This record gives sequence, structure tokens and C-alpha cells, in this order.
Amino acid sequence: MIEEIYNYLFVELSAPLSREWPLISSPFPLMLIISGYLYFVLYAGPRYMEDRPPYKLRIFISLYDLIQILANLWMVQEHISFGWFSKYGIICPESSPDSPNALKMFNSLWWLFLLKIFDLVETCIFVLRKKQNQVSNLHVYHHVSNIFFGWLYLKYILDERATLISLLNCAIHLIMYMYYFVSARGPKYQQMITPLKPFITRIQMVQFLAMIIYVLQFLNPACQIQAKFYLVVGAMFIVNLLIFLYLFYDFYKKSYNNISKEKNNKD
Repeated sequence: MIEEIYNYLFVELSAPLSREWPLISSPFPLMLIISGYLYFVLYAGPRYMEDRPPYKLRIFISLYDLIQILANLWMVQEHISFGWFSKYGIICPESSPDSPNALKMFNSLWWLFLLKIFDLVETCIFVLRKKQNQVSNLHVYHHVSNIFFGWLYLKYILDERATLISLLNCAIHLIMYMYYFVSARGPKYQQMITPLKPFITRIQMVQFLAMIIYVLQFLNPACQIQAKFYLVVGAMFIVNLLIFLYLFYDFYKKSYNNISKEKNNKD
């Protein structure tokens, strides 16, 4: 009975193309990765660092940011080269998942899934530097949900039209990690680019709104949908984006509005 349910949920309903892909074929690697991540950043890591001085990790952080910049730049280039803004438009584009460009794009998105797993290193850096205040609910939820929805997409959807979401996300992450890379150069550079910090949070919120609007259009029957789980995953994804929007707005309000009030009071 259990075997039949497992086979139905994770084999029969899945996209044939990715059915045997590493990390995608079974849900257990994903569960292990997320469980290990949560265990380390919420319990084992803070406990290990409790009586130890924080690690500086300056070279490692710079290398991490540089890898993120290059990887996200490559992903943006890949999306555009496979047809975004030339072959595919943003208003209910036609789907051709068996086309050579679509198949290449799906393979690239497996590498993007690995990049989202690599993103978890950022939280581990916070823990090892004893910056546990940065391991917020927003931060942890953001990373875990990105991996979860990336897995759902590769497992069940594989519709090339949905890759506008990953294109937007990679473009935003490219901007973010360029900011982090410059900021890590030292206090002088931090002071120069600090005014850009609220702007980055704002464009993240704009990104979420754009994604919601884009996904909502597929409720239109005129937009052909082939994947069985598209509407279900799409609805879950919209709810997730609304949660993101609320959490990021709350973060923005607490972080930047309070700073503005303090400056006004000083003036």
C-alpha cells in the first residue's frame, strides 16, 4: 500500500524527463539536506560556537560572493540565450517543452537547483561568525522554500514558460551578491554603498509582485497547461510569494523606516 502511494506520487505523477535525475528522482535527498541545514543553523552550529570566538572567513566570504555573481550571471545569460525576450514573451507564451531550447533550459535549471542548495552556505557563514541574529525566520524560510519549490518544479512541472521566474530571481541575486562582494571589501566601501541597501529590498519586493502577476495569468484557460500539478504548485507558489512579500515588507519597515525616524529625530 505504502509502496503504491509512493510510486503514484513520486513516479507516475512526475515529469518523465527528470524522473531519474540526481536529487530529483526521490524526495529523500531533499528532506535530508533541509533537515541537516535546519539542525546545523538552529541547534548544532550555535551550540558549537557558544564558547568559541567568531571565525572571520573574509577570504571564504569573498570567494563565495564571487561564485554567486558568476553563477547567477551565467544563469541570466543562459535564460536569455534559450529564448527569453526573443522566442518567449511574458503574456501567456505558447509552450513547447520538447523543443531543443526548452530541453537545454531544463538541464540548466538542474544546475540552478544545485546553486540554491549552495545558497545554504550563507546561513552557515552567519552561524560560524556568531551572527545568529541574521539567522532570522525570513532568512531560513526564504532559503528552504526556494529549494522546495525548485524541486517541485523539476519533479512535476518542467514548463519552460515558468523559467521567467528563475530568470528574475537570478537577476536579483546577481545584484545582491555584487552588493555583498563590494561591501566585503571593507568599511570604506560599506559606507559608500549602504544607501543602496533599502533599494535592494525594494526590488526584491517588486520581483515578488511581478512573479505573482505572471503566474496568475495561467489561470486563464487560453494558456495551455500540460503539467498535471501546474495549478496546484502554482497556487502554492503564489501563497509562498505572498508570505515573502509580507516578511520582506515587515523587514523593510523595521529596518529602514526606523533608521529614517532616528535620522529625522537627530535633525
